[in-house]
Amino acid sequence: MLMDTDSITPQDMRFNPPAFDATEVAQRIAAQYALEGEWTALVGERDQNFRLKKCDGKKYVVKVAGPDEAPDITNFQVEALLYLERVSPHIPVPRIVRTQSGDCLSDIIDTDGVKHAIRVVTYLDGIPYAEGEFPDAENLQKIGAFMGDTVKALKGFEHKASLHFMPWNLSNGIAVSRDLWADAKEDIKSLAAPMLDRLRNEVLPALNRCPSQVIHNDGHPYNLLRADTVSQQVIGLIDFGDMVYAPIINELAVTATTFQRRSIEDLSIVENLLIGFHGTHPLSDTEVSLLWDAIILRLLITILLSDVKLKIGADQDPDVFEDRTEAFEMLVMICRQDHNATVNQLRAACGFY
Repeated sequence: MLMDTDSITPQDMRFNPPAFDATEVAQRIAAQYALEGEWTALVGERDQNFRLKKCDGKKYVVKVAGPDEAPDITNFQVEALLYLERVSPHIPVPRIVRTQSGDCLSDIIDTDGVKHAIRVVTYLDGIPYAEGEFPDAENLQKIGAFMGDTVKALKGFEHKASLHFMPWNLSNGIAVSRDLWADAKEDIKSLAAPMLDRLRNEVLPALNRCPSQVIHNDGHPYNLLRADTVSQQVIGLIDFGDMVYAPIINELAVTATTFQRRSIEDLSIVENLLIGFHGTHPLSDTEVSLLWDAIILRLLITILLSDVKLKIGADQDPDVFEDRTEAFEMLVMICRQDHNATVNQLRAACGFY
């Protein structure tokens, strides 16, 4: 759904995970869940995350929601995992761990009196696809098929918070937000200027007319898991924090963009992901024709949100610089290509001539 994003500010992005002491969180988890063990901090864009490993080897992820996350949004993510466990248990995602009293959520209160939701999920073993051998054509198709299968699994899921503002939603207008562009760096302003009117007036309206539902919206090489550095079987999908109701083609665009960034001039990466996705979840000619523009939107959002993070103090995080650099380089490559020829190449991969 296209929103009025022109008045969006950096604070609206909620890039402010809490900073509780691990000991304090551990005490709360021991009291509420009767879980104790070795604690390891994990990264998080909006949540504060920990891995908890019990002495018997069982592992969990403890997620402490940020101060600005509405209870409905936390519940949205919990209910999605419960839904998948109930209707599509073959999809390898984390499972909700309940408190001793049977609740799906707990909470912790900070020094300012703000209540933060806590949820505990099972930890999925494996390593990200970002580590080890890059998938070949056959296995890129399997990854695309997996993401298509995930879309099918979420098809019947509904929740009142599914339309919440999500910065990483490709189709909500963030990529063309005039306020964000006013603060953007000059390199991306110059590069993107010729395409913004078309994206705002043609692409986004067309994208938002496409079939939509709740999607995971974050199937990138760090959230898709495999067994080891050479294995190509998807054994896990983690991090439902970017989940939102959006056009289905966005799901593929996120995955395609993030894998394509490993080899920015090789369009066969996108083609093979598309072939796999389309084989599991058939797309219309219109949806396929919009995929390349959806990829452009993802790149623009990555750059804009990286600049937001840098502005609010994430300049010590090397991942922010890396994300921005890779996205910018890929966008430069895209600007050199024949847009219509690329779109037709992707359409041909699905049999649309």
